[in-house]
Amino acid sequence: LIPPHLGTTERTLSIARKYLIQGEELSDFDFLAANPIWRGKPLKTLLEHVELANYNRELINWKLDEQLYREVVLSPQIDSAADGELNWRRPLWENFYPRIRKEQDPQAAAEIVVRFLRERVTIAPGNGLSAAVAEIWQRQITSARGFEAVYVAALRSVGVPSRLGTEGRAVFWSGSAWQAAPRPLVECWK
Repeated sequence: LIPPHLGTTERTLSIARKYLIQGEELSDFDFLAANPIWRGKPLKTLLEHVELANYNRELINWKLDEQLYREVVLSPQIDSAADGELNWRRPLWENFYPRIRKEQDPQAAAEIVVRFLRERVTIAPGNGLSAAVAEIWQRQITSARGFEAVYVAALRSVGVPSRLGTEGRAVFWSGSAWQAAPRPLVECWK
C-alpha cells in the first residue's frame, strides 16, 4: 500500500518489480522505468501507465508491434512542455475509453476522441495558458500547441498510437502509415 505513494527510486522500482507488477507487464514496466524522467515522481504514476496501457491493450482489437506500442502508446512523453508530472493517463482513459470501446479501428476512435476533446477543451490565444496535459484537462483551456499535446495524450490513453508530427500537430498510426489525426470541426481559435 505504501510504495506506490513514494517517489520513484531504485529501491521503489525494485519493490514494484518484485511485488507489484504482473509477469506480462514486467517488460513494459522495465521499458518505462529505464527512462530518467521518472526519478522523484510518484511510483503510482508509473504503475498507472503500465497497468492501464496493458489493460487497454487487451480491450482493443487493433494490433501493434512491440516497439511501436511502447514508443507511441505506452510512453507518456509527448512534448517536454506538455509532459508535466506525467499523471494524465487515468483521467483521460476514464473519460475517453467508454466512448470508443466499440470501435474497430484507430481512425474511428480518433474521430470520437477529437470530437469529445474539442467539446471539453477551449483553445484560446495567449502564452499564459498551461501546456501540461493533466492541467489542460483539469482546467479545460489551453493554447493551440497545448491542444495538440492533450490530443496525442487522449489518443494514447485509449490505445491509438499517436505522436506530434513535424508541424506540431497530432498524427496517428493507421496500421500501415502515419497520417494526420482527424481535426476538430471547429478549428478556428482566433
